[in-house]
Amino acid sequence: MMPVGTLTFIPFQTISIANGDSNQWDITTLTSLLLNGDRPKTLSQAQIQELDHEDLLLKQLRDIRNKLAHHASKAIDDTEFSQLWTDITNILVAFGESDCELDKLKDDSVFEAPIQSINKENAKEATRLNTLGTQAHKDGKFSDVIALFTKATVLLGVLDRDRAVFYSNISSSRLALYEKQQNGTSSIFEIDDQRDQRYLALQDAKLACNLWPTWWKGHFRVGKVYATLNEHDKAVNSFERALALEPTKEEIRKALDESRHILSRPRTVPEQLNALQETIGINPENLRMLHSLAEATDSAVADILKGYKYEHGDVDVKQDYEQAAKYYAKAAG
Repeated sequence: MMPVGTLTFIPFQTISIANGDSNQWDITTLTSLLLNGDRPKTLSQAQIQELDHEDLLLKQLRDIRNKLAHHASKAIDDTEFSQLWTDITNILVAFGESDCELDKLKDDSVFEAPIQSINKENAKEATRLNTLGTQAHKDGKFSDVIALFTKATVLLGVLDRDRAVFYSNISSSRLALYEKQQNGTSSIFEIDDQRDQRYLALQDAKLACNLWPTWWKGHFRVGKVYATLNEHDKAVNSFERALALEPTKEEIRKALDESRHILSRPRTVPEQLNALQETIGINPENLRMLHSLAEATDSAVADILKGYKYEHGDVDVKQDYEQAAKYYAKAAG
């Protein structure tokens, strides 16, 4: 966890905030910043009431996001969808969004491929770069792959769908480059730099999705990055989108099963604290301070907390069920 002002974010969120591009922020990051920002001291009562109302709408939007993200069945029926859509529409319109544009989004017309003018020379060059990049990937020259496909993405007059493929290939090569740099180690290190290949891979994968929303592989690439980051709940969401678009792809199903299997295991204490922060905004460091205070004042509580850490695993505690049982028994006695 890394602090930003009085708030605490996971490293990936901190980097996106530092970049200043709000298009990269998820709902959790955006609402946390907006809800906890300092207000001017000279606001009138009417302005205060307006901001209070906006805060209420932001909390409602965050709650809807959490309800969908943590939905037990990962699916909603038409009635629930209609109600949630109405709620979201009312919130976004209140913030100035056009209801006409939202209607287009609902009927999927926003996903229709726009008519594009093609530059034949650039399209030919893109094909050449694609051939070179594909061969470089087969040869394990991942830095060359990234350079070649990056050149292809900036060519004018190339179809958005082709550019989506290029960004998808860049994302795949960045992950391969990261794994190569780790020399086969299985350890998962947190992102602390915007030059981290995993951070860049996620941005490229999301660009692929934006350029071609109905293409399965863009969502698959997003899921692969999240899986590499050990954020398997997000990986599952992306893999499920990919599978819905391409139900016969075995590689999607395999990746989805792997992430679901990992999620079914008991979560470590840090993972549980991160989930609490995402869903209800609790600062993990503050919660740990409360635990420390409780341990110092009540020996039984201290034993329960130690048992819990051994049961689930923590930053400085390796998972050990035998030790967990001993501490629980000690607390009960």
